[in-house]
This record gives sequence, structure tokens and C-alpha cells, in this order.
Amino acid sequence: MVAQSSMMARATSDSFLLKYFQPESIPLMIMAAASLSIVLALFTTYLCGRFQAFGAMRIATAGIVLTLLAMVCVVYLFGNKGETKPIYVFAYMLCETIVILPMVLFWGMAVGILNPTESKRWMGLIGAAGTVGCILAGFTISIVSKQEFVNELSLGLVALVLMVVSVILVARADLFKIKEDEQKPESGKPIGVLGKLLVLISSKQSILMTWLVVFSAIVLSLVDINFKFEVRKDYSEDLYDFFGQFYTYTSCAQLILQLFIVKAILTRGGVMAAISILPVLLLLTAIGAVLFQDQDAIYVGKFITQVVFFTIEYVGLQMLFLSVKKKLRGQMNSAVDGLTRPATIATISLLITSTLAWWQEGSEGDIVLRLNLIIIVLCLCWLFVAFLNYKQYLKSLVTMIGASISIQKSLGSQNSSDDPRPTFLPHPIRPENYSSLEAFIRKLSGKNDRFNAVQEYFNNTNPNDFAWKNKGFAKKEFIILLRDCESYSLFENRIQSTTEFKTLKSALQDLVEQKTEVLTSILSHLDSTINFHKIVDCLKAKDANVKSEAIEVLKGVLGPKNTDTFVNLISPEIRDQDKELFGVERILNQFSTESNTSIIKGILLTLSKETFAQGKDFITSCFNHHDHAVRESALKIFLSLEVEINEIRKYCEILSDDSSSTISELAKEKIRSILNP
Repeated sequence: MVAQSSMMARATSDSFLLKYFQPESIPLMIMAAASLSIVLALFTTYLCGRFQAFGAMRIATAGIVLTLLAMVCVVYLFGNKGETKPIYVFAYMLCETIVILPMVLFWGMAVGILNPTESKRWMGLIGAAGTVGCILAGFTISIVSKQEFVNELSLGLVALVLMVVSVILVARADLFKIKEDEQKPESGKPIGVLGKLLVLISSKQSILMTWLVVFSAIVLSLVDINFKFEVRKDYSEDLYDFFGQFYTYTSCAQLILQLFIVKAILTRGGVMAAISILPVLLLLTAIGAVLFQDQDAIYVGKFITQVVFFTIEYVGLQMLFLSVKKKLRGQMNSAVDGLTRPATIATISLLITSTLAWWQEGSEGDIVLRLNLIIIVLCLCWLFVAFLNYKQYLKSLVTMIGASISIQKSLGSQNSSDDPRPTFLPHPIRPENYSSLEAFIRKLSGKNDRFNAVQEYFNNTNPNDFAWKNKGFAKKEFIILLRDCESYSLFENRIQSTTEFKTLKSALQDLVEQKTEVLTSILSHLDSTINFHKIVDCLKAKDANVKSEAIEVLKGVLGPKNTDTFVNLISPEIRDQDKELFGVERILNQFSTESNTSIIKGILLTLSKETFAQGKDFITSCFNHHDHAVRESALKIFLSLEVEINEIRKYCEILSDDSSSTISELAKEKIRSILNP
């Protein structure tokens, strides 16, 4: 309903602007509306700090409804009498305020109660619900455009929808209110609204977010103003109908995106994809316009901004606020987005007003070239700032969950390579030997040997000494080990939970934990500023918000797919009861005598008289294992299950010369018992 009121207000304001004002007044009117929005943004920033985002929205919505009702009366009584321009100046500015203000406050409420995981899951659907409202708005405005009292009806409908929003906000206050236990009391003297505003916009994160809003608002304003010029030239006879149809079609495209694409983009591509798709599309459109010298590209650009901005770009911007404490999200949203966007629009509108002749001089080809070259440069800046925002977003999340570490701490946390310990590597672990050690590890083919070497290497190297080449090696080894660890975890999850399988399941669980510890150590080499042991602790936490923030940090380092796998190792999903559980036959096919020794011993213990025939070859193969504990376990299992005297005698004679005195004595004793029953 917020989106419906916003879209009806947008169509109404555009119609007022193009119907009652000359071309040279259009940028000036846009600037005036933006200036009013700046003042209101300052006020709502104060309200958010005092009453939270939902309280600010209740107050703002109620005020807008009362003003709209009064405006309907004024337009009805005086709109067609004498000098009407002052009336429509205020009506236009009011509608433009409705386009921005309730939407900013709504998203301030949303990000205040959602964590990153919930946001990716639900923001697309929330946006889809808003798009349905936009589609209804488009149809409504198209119908109203045919009526005699079109101005009064359009304003009245906006008031009616916002009135329902006000009722919902009162009735469902508990849903939107941030709980008191999630807010830490502020110490010190009270800070005024300007002081709070300075605090909000003084951090590196808020500055970068402000620049992101600035570049996006500049590009969108250039596209929007030039779009209005074209519409006025091409559709001056039926503005209401054009805008009604245009916003209906764009809303339909938005709905398709939100239902089928937005969630995939947010979950697979993440925040970086969300905040970079729009500038990339506009960049390509501008390049196409320059190459083909086509003025109609402005319609394409406006269509893209209308469809992508409110479905993907704006959601990505809102997700950046999730790296801020919940208490501050509504305030920062009002300060950064609610204040910066209209301020930028006002500045650009004033600039275009003062240089209007320059924008329109020359041939159509000159105008197209001039506009789109500027858009190309701005989009490149926009993309660069988007990248910086994403890096800062991850850094802020790390700080929020207490996983940020200094270089000095990370240096001190490393083990000394001079400590005596069993070694699987051919050279001392020093920076000058990193390349040769990595080459040695790459050549190892056995899983156990490679794991032991990788474990020793990453437990004793200093992440701060790692160059890009070393980090590339670390990333590859991480993925190899992750896939190996995943296979063990999945297999353990499918083994029967009976007594004979208990030892094997325990061995697999221990191995997964051991490999996970090494994976965590490798992660520290990919980003030495993050305490990944703390991240792992957060993944195990019961707090869904903390876990979600930790997952978001991991996605920034590993990507979505690898993060999902790693998280499932830390917090395994509940086993699917519908899947067939593995028995002895599947276990014997999965593992060999080259596997981890604890797993081999676990497999031996799964064998019984019923399954001995299936596992006999595996047992006898273990007689040649290098580990005497494995050979001993295999012999004991063999002697307890084999009934053929000749087979027992054959293998006992072989093992009677075993290097382990325990095994040789056991074999000799069995031979004696056979000869002297």
C-alpha cells in the first residue's frame, strides 16, 4: 500500500508538472520538491531517533493524510479559478514528498527487524507485494485520467491508501517495534538532532553510502529530466494516460523480477550484485545510445531505472544498512537516503535549470552524445563506489560480531616455525620457502599425506606474509579440502545409527572437525583482518541475527556456494529421513585401506558374521597396512568372524612374522591352538 500510494503520487506529480508548467520551470520545480524533502528528512531523522522508524512513519503518514485531504478541498474549490499555479506548485511538491518519504521510512522499519539472511529471503517478496500495489496504481490512474475531476480524485485516492497504511501501523505496532533489549542505553549528555545527524554521517561507512546515493541520484535525475522533456514533446495531448500505462508496464516487469529473479540475485550474487546491476545496465544503454545516435534510448534508460531501481538496486542499498546497529538503521536511512537523495536531486535540477540552453543546443545527435557521455562517466564512478561500499559493508559486519583483529594480534597468534614437532614438509616454514613448499604440496597425490602437509603448512605460516600468489594457492587448497570434508560429512549423515556403526560415525565426525579446523586456519590466510575462529563460533550460536551476519561475512570471502557448504559443516542440516541409509556394502565401496586409519578401524567394527563375506577382502587388505594398530584390529576381527580353518592358518602364518610383536604373538598363538585343539 505504501508502494501504491507512492506510484499514484508519482503519476499525479508528473502530470501536474507537465500540464501546468513550462519546460524551463520543470528542473526548478524538481529542485523545489527536493528541497522540501531535505527539510522533511531532517525532521524524520529526529523522529526516528525519538520514536524509532515505525513511530516516525506513523507520525509522517498521519500528517501527509491530513495535508492531502486539505489539498483535495483546495484544488476542488480553487483549482480552476484564476491563478492556479501556486496551488499546483504545492500539490506537486506534496506528491513528490509522498513518492520518497513513506518509502524511506518503510524500509527503515524493514531493515530494523530483519537480518541479512531474512532480508535476502523476504525482500524480493516484499518488493513483489509493493509492485502489485504499483500495478494497481497504474490501472487506477489510467481510469481516473478519463474523469472530469481527475486532479481531486488522484489526490484523494493517495490520501485514502495512506489512511489505510496509518491504521495498519497503529494496529500492528508490535511487529515493527525494535525490542528494548536490543537497544543499548546511551551514556553521556543528550545529543540534539543536528548532533545526531553529524554522528550518523561522519563514519566511513555512512560517507561511502552517501556517495553511492549521490551518484545513483545524479544518473537517475539526468535520465528522469530528459525523459520528461521527451514525453512532453511526444505525448503532450494525453499525459495521464501515458504515465498510467508506462508505470503499469514497468510495474509488471518489476513483479516478474521480484517473483523469479531478485531472490536468486540476492542469495547467489549477494549485496555486491544488487548494487551494481543498475549502473552496469545504464552504462550499456548509454554506450548503445552513443554508438547508434538514438534519442529514444532515453525511454530505455527510464524503463530500466524504473524496473531495476526499486526491485534490485534499492534493496541492495537497504541491505547495506544491515551492517549498522538496529537502533541506528532507521535514523541512518533517513539521514543518508532520505536526505542525500533529495539534496542531490535539488542540486542537479538547479544545475540543469541554469544550463538548460546548453543541454538543448545543437542537433539531436549532439544532444544524445552529450547526455550519454556524461552518464557513462557517472556510471563508472557509481560502480567504483559500489565496490567500496561492499568492502566496507563486510568490514562493518565483522566489527559488529566482534571478529575484527589487528595485524599485531594476528602476527602474535601464529605458531613459531622453530618449535620442534613432527614434520611432513621438506623445508622449514619460512616466507622464503613458501613457494617451494606449495609446489611440494601440489605434487602429493595421497589424501592423507596431502592433508597432513596442508595442516602443518597453514598452522605455521603467517597470513600477513602471504602475497596474492600464496592466497591463490590457499583458495585452491581450501576448495579441495572443503569438497573432501563435505563428502565425509554427507556420508556420515547417511550411515545407519546402530551400535555397530557408532565407531565409524564417530571417526567420520572427528575427521570432519579436524578438517574444519584446518579450513578455518586457511580462511585466516585469505583475510588476515578477520578472526575466523570467532566467525565459526557465531555460526554455532543460537542467535539467528549473529549467525546471519557471520554467514554474510563468509560469502564476501568465499562466495555463496562455498559458504553454504562450509556453514553446513559447522551446523549440519537435519538428515532427510526419506533418503536411503547406507549399509556395509555402500561403506566398503566408498572407502579403501588408503583411508584415514580411524575410519578403517571403524569400518572393521561394522562387520559381522552376516557381512563378513562382503568385507573379507577389505580385512585381508588391512594386513598389509603400514599402521600396526590397523593390522592388529583387522586380525582380531578376522579371527572372530572367519570359520574356515585353512584360511585362518594361511593368514596367521603370514602375520606370524609381523614387525609388531603383539600381532606376531597373536598369530602364533592362533596357529598353536589350531595344531593343538
